[in-house]
Amino acid sequence: MEARAEAQRMSWLTLALWVETASLLWILAEAALSGFAAVRAGSLALSAFSADSGIEFVSGVILWVRLWWERGHPDHGWVDRVERVSSALVAACLFALAGFISFQAGQALALRSGMLESPLGLAVAVASSLITPWLALVKRRLGRKLHSHALLGDAACSMTCACMAWALLAGLLLQRAFGWWWVDAAAALGIIAFVLREALESAEAARSGAPHLHHHRSDPASEPPSANL
Repeated sequence: MEARAEAQRMSWLTLALWVETASLLWILAEAALSGFAAVRAGSLALSAFSADSGIEFVSGVILWVRLWWERGHPDHGWVDRVERVSSALVAACLFALAGFISFQAGQALALRSGMLESPLGLAVAVASSLITPWLALVKRRLGRKLHSHALLGDAACSMTCACMAWALLAGLLLQRAFGWWWVDAAAALGIIAFVLREALESAEAARSGAPHLHHHRSDPASEPPSANL
């Protein structure tokens, strides 16, 4: 019976690795395409979205290594230490990003400067608005199957990224429809609210060594599972 349960767990771990691999490839494409679009259009919102995706990629790589190591080794203490250091670095990068984009957004509002239209940026925002929530749902289900704090935390991060994508999409659509010069800066500030939340979560994970989890009373995925990966 135990052998069967372990085999099932290994099967779920393998699937989780494939999902994380797909997620990392999407995040990388998302960061590159939105970054290119940001440079072409001079968009603060796209810049913030691209930079956050790059930081999320680093965090995702750590989780991928964690899952890969768990599949073959019961002891993953060194991965826990690496994850803690990574959380501290991610938090520092996110706080720096929030400060920089906030300054740039304030400057753009003061100078009344907008952005050029970006069909590529709009396409990335639409794709991310659809793909990222789906990835979050799959990760959440696998996290529950594996009783994995780390995977549930990554699912919550993916959902936060989906919220960023929705904020970005709303800003780009409003700018395209009405040409409001201030929409890009406002959307960037909206994205920064999510970035700061991610930064605080990462800082707490680095300080306490606890898994990077978001806590929502209405979200069952945020409830602590019975065991850790």
